[in-house]
Amino acid sequence: MSVGSEESPYSIDDDPSNSLGENLAVLCFDCHRETQIRGGFDRKLDAAQVKVYRTDWVSRIEAKRNEAAGPARAESVDENRVLRYLQVREKSDECSYDLEADYALVGSQDSTTHSETNLCIKALVTRHLQRFRVDAITRAAEKNEMKKTSFAATAWDRLAMSHSVSLFTTEALSLEFQLASYYAGAAHPNTQTRTQNFRLYPSMELELQDMFKASSKYLDVLSRYCVNDLHRQQPPRWHDPAERTEQLKNHQDEWILSGAGPNYRNYERFSLRKNGMVIHFDPYQVGSHAEGNYEVFVPAWELKS
Repeated sequence: MSVGSEESPYSIDDDPSNSLGENLAVLCFDCHRETQIRGGFDRKLDAAQVKVYRTDWVSRIEAKRNEAAGPARAESVDENRVLRYLQVREKSDECSYDLEADYALVGSQDSTTHSETNLCIKALVTRHLQRFRVDAITRAAEKNEMKKTSFAATAWDRLAMSHSVSLFTTEALSLEFQLASYYAGAAHPNTQTRTQNFRLYPSMELELQDMFKASSKYLDVLSRYCVNDLHRQQPPRWHDPAERTEQLKNHQDEWILSGAGPNYRNYERFSLRKNGMVIHFDPYQVGSHAEGNYEVFVPAWELKS
């Protein structure tokens, strides 16, 4: 759908006299035609769809303006390797949600050297923001009903996406993203970890298998190390650490054995460090939500062979 090019304002509720900002969207002529036709293959483009696309368009323009205005701060490895830090903010009182994200891009404003790396980073951020936005808009009617009852929400739908740079050299970049989300009425917020690892020149996003020899049994090595380390980390997170330590001497934790077993999907979230790598385990992968996130640092010497 083309929004905002060669065209005229469209009144979402079909009332031309309603010129409030939330009732207006700029459509191209083809999309405007689709709002007027009902049924068949040329079925009507309805108001809800127009609002979704308009919101997405506004957020894209805001992101472009943020980039054009320059980063809040920058970090440099050398004259050809610079990280630019960017932010996205969006709030909708109508649909009761707000979201925010901060992330880093590589290179100067006009650099094309790292365009593929930056495209991958922006795609990951955009994908998560879009999914959350659509979910929040879809739940708008449900939240409006909540407001009519005695339900007192301490917070409505919210997503906060933050990042940290775990490695940045002339050859590689490793990013860790933390996604903290909450949907109105939920028992508790949720957290997710996403990671991205890049070889910078030539640009290539690295997956776990790219880090090891194809013929090696690297998953077995990673699993064995992580299982042992997770069993060491677990007792302090329990209500009775001493009792849990004694229990684990006789029987290993089944959740850990499953969630940290030698399965590729268990090790998709990894980030690079100067002297090794970190494996990230989100809640419910190797433990309960109350235990929180687990991280295991695997030193390079354990993996050298």
